[in-house]
Amino acid sequence: MLRISKKADYAVFLLGAIARQGAYPGGPAESSVVSAHEIARQAGLNKSVVANLLKEFTKHGLLESVRGLKGGYKLNRAPHEISLATILEVVEGRFTLVDCIAEHGGDHHGNDHPLHGAAAKAPSPLALAKSQHSDPAHGSGCSLSGFCPSKAPMRIVHERISHLFQQITLGELCSLPAAVPLTRATSPLPIGSQR
Repeated sequence: MLRISKKADYAVFLLGAIARQGAYPGGPAESSVVSAHEIARQAGLNKSVVANLLKEFTKHGLLESVRGLKGGYKLNRAPHEISLATILEVVEGRFTLVDCIAEHGGDHHGNDHPLHGAAAKAPSPLALAKSQHSDPAHGSGCSLSGFCPSKAPMRIVHERISHLFQQITLGELCSLPAAVPLTRATSPLPIGSQR
């Protein structure tokens, strides 16, 4: 059955610890950083496990690392701009429900890569069915690949799960309030004043 690994669960917790401290662009403590030692203490995890995960997220551009005595990490994006799909891809690789979907590289729009694009738009079931019938076997090692009756339905399930992972954000997972866009004050003007 579909499961999220402990490593991915830890990753969400670690990024959430930084988000809850407000160490992100537009956050309440956007110029501050959170030390790996502090995050490991909060998580109750081995420092090397925490350090390795934080390095991976830094390498993929989700975190900024600040060196020095008062160094640490901060998010490069607001928590509501980081999808669960992005987090899972860094830790576990691209989501693939079944092997025959992996050989085609994601959706038919080419935009489901969470680290490089917007949320995926799932193609219609009819478009999926047509593409599966016109696409010859790609050598997945499955003897049913060329005429598999479940290939199109499994692709639909894959696309919907992928889309759901794109919609869920770190901010939502951490129960952080969504950022409210700044607008001009709408308080009533004194009588006789002009706008």
